[in-house]
Amino acid sequence: MALGVSADYRSLAQHLLESFASGGELRCLAVYIALSDASGLLHLETVACWPTGLQRLPESLSDPALQVPEQGRRWLPLRNGHHLLGALLVETTALSWPDSLSQRLSHLATALATARTLDLRCENMALDLEHLRKQQAEQEHQLAALIHQMRNPLAALRTIAQLLRRRLDQDSDHQQLVTSLLDEGQQLERYLKVLEQLPRQRLSTELEQPRLLPPFRSSQADGRLQERLPPLLRRAQSSCEASGRPWRQPQDLPRWTGDVDAVAEILANLIENALRYAPPRAPIGFCWSTSADAVQLLLWDGGCPIPEPERERIFCQGQRGTTSTGHQGTGYGLSLGRQLARSLGGALTLTTQPGLLCSEAPPEGNGFLLNLPISPQATPAPVAKTSP
Repeated sequence: MALGVSADYRSLAQHLLESFASGGELRCLAVYIALSDASGLLHLETVACWPTGLQRLPESLSDPALQVPEQGRRWLPLRNGHHLLGALLVETTALSWPDSLSQRLSHLATALATARTLDLRCENMALDLEHLRKQQAEQEHQLAALIHQMRNPLAALRTIAQLLRRRLDQDSDHQQLVTSLLDEGQQLERYLKVLEQLPRQRLSTELEQPRLLPPFRSSQADGRLQERLPPLLRRAQSSCEASGRPWRQPQDLPRWTGDVDAVAEILANLIENALRYAPPRAPIGFCWSTSADAVQLLLWDGGCPIPEPERERIFCQGQRGTTSTGHQGTGYGLSLGRQLARSLGGALTLTTQPGLLCSEAPPEGNGFLLNLPISPQATPAPVAKTSP
């Protein structure tokens, strides 16, 4: 698509010419801009002139009259580096070109070239934005179709799990596995609902605060953490059992009220990291403690302590530690977890001596401590430290 000349540039160029031609030594000024025609060939066309409405000024440099050398005529190129953007035509009635006039004309040509460069950048950005909008529309269509298709197998898995639950004895050891399967199905359903909302939040031209991703936040204002944690901990226990890792957790759970979905997202990322990076057979565990004004949740593993130079860097977006080599991952989980923790008024930190905080944890390893403030409206749990 050929790039044109905006009305703003034409107006600016005309204004600059009229402002410049205040003296009586000039006969005419004209700005020619390089444009491409339908065949793709470049030619120069006038976009501004002084005096305004000058009838004798040719519309194109192809006019032979402008190609004849004349003492009172000069051409100043409008350049951006090695690229010729156009030319400034100057005709004077004077017999000489004083240095002061030559310098002023040079500055005028520079201003016109700079303005044209910005004009081209704006038009290119507009074209890029239009292209992105078309890509967005296509991606939204594909995403909507994919979400629709994902609901079918998800509904089938839910039905199978419900039938399996009916056929198992109530006291069967497998009841917990079926319950976990149904819990995970509900979580996937929540994720799909969020994905359906994402297309409406893309390609905004307004400056917005960075969104805390993944955006799997509940519409409910508050919830009870002791009711939200069991499905998550069952998932961790099942994953550890499948990978041959010991899992440790307390029998009771903390009584905390707040944005429990945000807390669950933080813990889910921490559990996934422990399962991905901890060595085989290394224990993984969860414990918690309370004080008068806060609840501390600790997710620990018995892997090699993260090297000291990396202990803060791993919380930066897109950064991964040396232990992540050979493992899939994006380096976003800990960064997003810390942002979510701060949005709750808390903090997410790393300790390489989890045994100091939890009696069941090894003396050395990796422990991620989530500190959650207790709101003044909430009734704090008794001050106590629990362990598995």
